[in-house]
Amino acid sequence: MPPIGSIASLNASLTVAMFDARSATDWVPTKPAATKQQFSGHPAEIMRGLAKGEAVTSVDVGGSSGFAFELEGKSGRIEVYRLADGTLALIAPPRSFWKSTDADALFDQMLGGVADDADEVGELELSSGKLAIVYLWLKKVGLARELAATVPDDGAIEFGDGYGEGNGGLIVAMPQGRYRLLRHEVAAPWDADLALVAMYLAV
Repeated sequence: MPPIGSIASLNASLTVAMFDARSATDWVPTKPAATKQQFSGHPAEIMRGLAKGEAVTSVDVGGSSGFAFELEGKSGRIEVYRLADGTLALIAPPRSFWKSTDADALFDQMLGGVADDADEVGELELSSGKLAIVYLWLKKVGLARELAATVPDDGAIEFGDGYGEGNGGLIVAMPQGRYRLLRHEVAAPWDADLALVAMYLAV
């Protein structure tokens, strides 16, 4: 099953925010600070929220709310799949990052549907039918609102901000409604320091 899109960061760590694309507005800029530990705006809210140790943190984007989370900190890339039942699956690291053939079975397991032991970590209301997923440091988050109108039904579009290689954002067309956000992790049997992590958006 090929992915419908991907998101990449400028380094190994990849924290993303997920929200209704129709409400997208640019992040409040990070202000110059005396030390690198000082931030402002949406990135700071997300970093403070995740620092509490939760799997996800809520974030207000325009007129709606969403969630931010980090799936893993090794590959700097997330691949997004649309499963047969319509569930959206964000997988990290990508299959190409796993250098063992043993990973095939694990990927099949993750893409076969939401695992029974997945942890439900939140609920997201998608009123417009267009979901935005963006990298924490994307400089032009507001583009998602404009691009949402161009995404066909059951389609997806990647976009960037011109400041780095790869795509910092993805917009996915999905039926309107309320979705459950679930997280599932499978350890790599050949490497104790690796894990395949999935975040599902399911009805």
